[in-house]
Amino acid sequence: MAWKVMLINHGAALMAKRLGTLLGAAGIELITVEPVIGNIKEMEDNAGGMDAYILSAGDFGHESMDVLAYLKDVCLKTDKPLFVMGYEKELAEVEKTISKDLIAKEFVRPFDVTVIVRNIQLLVCSDVERKREESILLVDDDITFLKMMQSLIGRKYHVTAVCSGEEAIEYLQTGRTADLILLDYDMPGKTGPQVLETLRKDPKSADIPVIFLTGKNDRDSVMSVMSLKPEGYILKSMSSDDILGSVNRFFKTKK
Repeated sequence: MAWKVMLINHGAALMAKRLGTLLGAAGIELITVEPVIGNIKEMEDNAGGMDAYILSAGDFGHESMDVLAYLKDVCLKTDKPLFVMGYEKELAEVEKTISKDLIAKEFVRPFDVTVIVRNIQLLVCSDVERKREESILLVDDDITFLKMMQSLIGRKYHVTAVCSGEEAIEYLQTGRTADLILLDYDMPGKTGPQVLETLRKDPKSADIPVIFLTGKNDRDSVMSVMSLKPEGYILKSMSSDDILGSVNRFFKTKK
């Protein structure tokens, strides 16, 4: 598997080429894009998402502040590493929009490209591999939504998908487990709340965190299962980034 890293860069073609060559040798694909929101989103869509971002801070003017706001949003929602390169004054300007605790690492000019590559390789690859070791049991009777969710979160986490509450219970009763269960609220047969109630009664599954996948956000639906202590709710109407961001935040908080 090749990790994908986006370099947001204006000019400095030689540096980008050198960075791309070294990252490529490390099994990381570098995708270079101008600091323009439309271009960034198009590249993300074409590549099927990014594993990390590199921002060349010196290439930014006041007209590109929306790019900084966009990267801040990405860091908050998806927990993707952000690396920033530039002179100290340029890094300070970036930190006015993106707080330092959201930046994985800063590289102050003049810098050694090989050092940047080693840091990116260490963090990106180990971070993705760690996440893939975290297991999620995905339960939903909507096959289309199930496949979409598998594709979305399966790139970062180990996912087992089942299409009914009965299958989920059987899966866990065999001694297998999960770090998180994403459970559809409305299903034929056993509903999500009924499945969670059954799991809470079994010592083997009683402590597994559960987040409901639902189209419901009314107070009655939420209150009816509060005694079962779900970790929360993910609305199916949310964007893919927001859904993945919710899962990422769960594991980040758990750590």
